[in-house]
Amino acid sequence: MIIPIGKMKLALATGVLGTALALVGCADGSNYSELRVIHASKDAPPVNIRIGFKNAIKNLDYADSSGYVSVRSGTKKVTVEAIIPGGNADVIKVARFNFIKDLRYNILAVNDTATIDALVVEESAAEPTATEVAIAVVHASTNANEVDVYVTAPGVPINSVGANFSFDYTDVVDAGALPAGPYQIRVTAPGSKNVVYDSGTVDLSGFAGDKVLLAAISSVNDTEALASPIKLLAANDIAYLELLDEATNVGAKVVHLSPDAGTLAGGPVEVFATSPALGGAPVELIPAFAYTDIVPGADSYVDVPAGSYVFDVAPDTDTIGDSVYSSPPLALSSGAEYSVIAAGNVGGGPAFRLLATGDENRSIVTQSSVKVVHAAPAAGNVDVFVTPAGDFTAAEVESGAAGDPLLDGFAFADITDYVNVPPGDYDIRVVPEATGTTAINVEGLTLTPGLVATAIARQPDGDGVPADFNLVLLTN
Repeated sequence: MIIPIGKMKLALATGVLGTALALVGCADGSNYSELRVIHASKDAPPVNIRIGFKNAIKNLDYADSSGYVSVRSGTKKVTVEAIIPGGNADVIKVARFNFIKDLRYNILAVNDTATIDALVVEESAAEPTATEVAIAVVHASTNANEVDVYVTAPGVPINSVGANFSFDYTDVVDAGALPAGPYQIRVTAPGSKNVVYDSGTVDLSGFAGDKVLLAAISSVNDTEALASPIKLLAANDIAYLELLDEATNVGAKVVHLSPDAGTLAGGPVEVFATSPALGGAPVELIPAFAYTDIVPGADSYVDVPAGSYVFDVAPDTDTIGDSVYSSPPLALSSGAEYSVIAAGNVGGGPAFRLLATGDENRSIVTQSSVKVVHAAPAAGNVDVFVTPAGDFTAAEVESGAAGDPLLDGFAFADITDYVNVPPGDYDIRVVPEATGTTAINVEGLTLTPGLVATAIARQPDGDGVPADFNLVLLTN
């Protein structure tokens, strides 16, 4: 493995077994303790947490809070299991952990994976009334050092007020009980009024009567980071809410893989976007778009406002009136990144369409993450084989020597979920079921730690250019 699991285990175990556990009283008086875990390590895999032989917390991913889980008081074995390709790994084993009756344990997984650690924090000591919310704030982002924090009524000029508090990485501040209502939270560099994070208006009325742990965590994709290096995670006893910087937009890339569009249009096509977020009138998004073009690029995104979009594809005549295709409305969410693929045939079947897929571009250092899109209509249903580089030839794959395919009967326009694999070198073969002969043969493709990729099967266009079937690879 690329990640030093032994080091990871030692760091986490040290954090959990340390004598500085912060414990907060639990009011129900039953024979139980409570445990809440928040995943704040931006490049670490999701985890399971077992208490004894029971999976108490399952598939806790980055920016998730488990909510409080009841654990019967007493001495228990605690195991933290990293969810990694090729078989999960126990990264913490605590043989005897004493859960004390009526105590609440709050643990955050912090730092990047190579130095991952457990940060134990206290909730706010304040007891909120039914119209208040008690807040403790923790700095859990490796993307920022010391910062000033301003908590005001919405719209208050930041130059007219002082910072409520300053804190550095892993610091915790008990903000006490505040009226449950609308606020604006802004973060700046120390002594500066230059805002690096702005929540906009955040209404805390839904948290009335609650204790809330507010964690500053790291942005994890380019679209989030373009607005701010951090975001906030607000967690009460049972739920959590992610708060992005109010300026966070949407990342979008568009891929032209319609094999006959250029032939029928007499050259490149253009793409229009219509959205209330763009003022409601059609906007020329891509002025000239040829087969296999990717806009803005295989590893980058256009930054556009969040909202509902309709995309039109037209010959390159600078008018939406010549549109040959209008998409159904596509809802694009703040902070998310999307690939939109023009696929299918304008002049026949299978019909032209836009395939929109969300890209989960968080890099996880223990894996490579790949999803597959079938955008080659001439291939029909295909079998897709992914094998370690050099293990099998294309002929051996065709003969069945490589075993079952990763994808069996994969149809045009199908899009898989992400498949998480160990980093390494792989051969990818795409075999149409109609012929049994390899149409796409990619050998020695290197999948690096943290890579997130979309592999798109494409064919030659109407003029036979490029001359063969192949893959288009989009990356984070």
